Amino acid sequence: MKRLIVVLLALAFGLVTHQALAQRQFLTIGTASVVGIYYPVGGATGQIINQADVGLRATVEATGGSAFNVRALAAGELDLALAQSDVVYQAYNGEAAFEGEAVSELRTVMGLHAEPLHLVCSRESGITNVRDIVGKRVNIGNPGSGIRFTVEQALRALEIDPDDFDAYNLTAPEGVDFLRDRRVDCFFFTVGIGGAALQDISTTQDVVFVPMDDPAFEALVEEFPYFAFTEVPAGTYRGQEGDITLFGVKALFVTTTDLDEEVVYKVTKAVLDNLEDFTRIHPALNLLTAEDFLSGLGAPLHPGAERAYQEAGLQ
Repeated sequence: MKRLIVVLLALAFGLVTHQALAQRQFLTIGTASVVGIYYPVGGATGQIINQADVGLRATVEATGGSAFNVRALAAGELDLALAQSDVVYQAYNGEAAFEGEAVSELRTVMGLHAEPLHLVCSRESGITNVRDIVGKRVNIGNPGSGIRFTVEQALRALEIDPDDFDAYNLTAPEGVDFLRDRRVDCFFFTVGIGGAALQDISTTQDVVFVPMDDPAFEALVEEFPYFAFTEVPAGTYRGQEGDITLFGVKALFVTTTDLDEEVVYKVTKAVLDNLEDFTRIHPALNLLTAEDFLSGLGAPLHPGAERAYQEAGLQ
């Protein structure tokens, strides 16, 4: 009889567990390469969602970056993703690489950290100004990446054509490795201040972080709401003796209108309720406030996120 009771209890427990799993909704978060900030930010967001125990289970995927993520969201291959604010803006409005294929269903969940465009060059290249890249070997990012989008806009503002230098179309990690192996002179990298890949290259190689304060960029910042100048304090990277001015975009956590309002509400509320833990994920997020979630957005807020912010008194 005792054995029968044990068996029945085990079956009952298994049935409850099975039902709980069946009721749990699984979400996939698209990030970028594992050496950037998107991957750990996406992973930590997933952890917060999972620990909130609200019937959601999030997993993280390393991807090709912002533009890839937006297209994957539109195709239903991702549920949530991180993307640069300029890419989100262009996708939502059907501009630049998204001309004729606007992702009108794109929605913002939250704004995150600033992502200035870094130009990192070997010291032996002699490059001290962004215009010095003419005639040099420079990685401008892989096609479809957020880095590539920002670099292309920067080059147009500078009136520099990729044919004016030896342009490489590598991923961000490949660009770093190519500089380390002296196969390129510079690489562009749109990433939060203090990104691990930049910390590593500045520690192991003699590099220069080139200021991105050319007057041509002032017009970009004035024209486009997703661009802004950012100051990088001296000593952020090894060998960086003074403050440098960079310009760039902002990281956004995005989805589409296909994701249920209640799901997005739970995701947003979970992060808001655990904001202190969230901001400890990476130095780039240390100064992030709840108010930052609502600034620099490239697409309208998702109704679920909007409801969470209204309840938190942020709207």
